[in-house]
Amino acid sequence: MEELKISLSESKIESKQKENSTKSSIEELKQSLADIDAKSIQIANTTQVEMEEMKRDLVQVKEDIIDLQPRDGGWTEFGNWSDCSAECGGGTQTRTRTCTNPAPARGGADCVGEGEETRECNTEECEPYTMYIDCDDLTSLYIDGSESNVAGLGQLGQTSRLQIPASTELIAVKCYDGNGGVYNYCGIIGSVQDSQGRDIAVTDSTWKCSDTLESGWQLPGFTEGSNWRAAIDQGDSHYMLNREPYRNIPSSNKRVIWGTRGVGTVYCRKTL
Repeated sequence: MEELKISLSESKIESKQKENSTKSSIEELKQSLADIDAKSIQIANTTQVEMEEMKRDLVQVKEDIIDLQPRDGGWTEFGNWSDCSAECGGGTQTRTRTCTNPAPARGGADCVGEGEETRECNTEECEPYTMYIDCDDLTSLYIDGSESNVAGLGQLGQTSRLQIPASTELIAVKCYDGNGGVYNYCGIIGSVQDSQGRDIAVTDSTWKCSDTLESGWQLPGFTEGSNWRAAIDQGDSHYMLNREPYRNIPSSNKRVIWGTRGVGTVYCRKTL
């Protein structure tokens, strides 16, 4: 009986040992599996990093290859149209583009085509200008070579007012002074304004005057020789700036002009 008890006790101990051994083996196996998983993740991460590096290297190689090849130029889009060069009567607008999209490089071809476009604008006819002119003593007026017979011309102290085409190229004035061109007793004064009252031209030193009558002097295509000089400004104290009807001529910029002092008849021109 005692032997049987001893045998059973030994069996329990052995069974317990086996059970402990099995648990230990399972734990070891779990740890091994955990180690394997950690290694797998590390390997996967390492492989991903290496793959990204390889991709970057490949991209760089492709860029290096491209950088060695000729690159043809490409146009950018056209920019906005510029302001019209004229408010009326026909003007032009331009817009541009550049050969920088991309720019040609390493012997590549330039862009084909034009870098600038032009179109017409504001083609409607302009409203006529209004001109005021007077001289001491008698005036003859020519617009682009055609003599004007507007009221007031040829009459002392009466300002002439007329409308002239906005396309006018040349104004020419002949003035006769009965006092022989004595300072402060001779002069030409006038202005040209658009429909908005803005100065287009005024009598000033930009006019050219001569003492000599020449054929065609009143025409736009006439060539001015050395005898055509800048008009003389008669000064702020000239009576035509300060006395009616002359001072009523529009524009605060107008001046009294003449050719050579002491000469009774002068011929003056202004290109618009």
